Amino acid sequence: MRRAKLDKKNKVDQVDEQIIHILRHQGRITLQELGEKVHLSGQAVKNRIEKLEDKGIIQQYTVNVNCPVYGYPLHSLIRLEAGIPQKTPLVVFLAQCGCQVLHCYQITGRQVYVLDMFFQSVEEQERILVQLQKYGICTVDMVLKNLELPET
Repeated sequence: MRRAKLDKKNKVDQVDEQIIHILRHQGRITLQELGEKVHLSGQAVKNRIEKLEDKGIIQQYTVNVNCPVYGYPLHSLIRLEAGIPQKTPLVVFLAQCGCQVLHCYQITGRQVYVLDMFFQSVEEQERILVQLQKYGICTVDMVLKNLELPET
């Protein structure tokens, strides 16, 4: 997969790439441990991370929740076809619906939005789908399995 070209102010070197890769998989690693992995001091790693944050390359640190263990076993991708995009009301609804919305993408093509959502039950999913109908026509795909990509 080719990477999009970065402008010069956002250019990263191989060490920055390593730091980003490690942080994506080990977000709780200490600066000292991270420094040992990339052969730098903890302070040098901290400085590099701060520069990556300032450039907007690292935007946030987050937790990856295992939704089925957390009580949301039903994983669905919902494509919403809307005549006229109604982003603001849809986003407000999704924020207040009580289900786990992993991602909400506005996309090109006939389906204007793709929602990556977890539900506690089929009944909850049906209730949300009925409410989503006011924003457009829904197509639902159930996720059967999450395929883990090998480390590169």
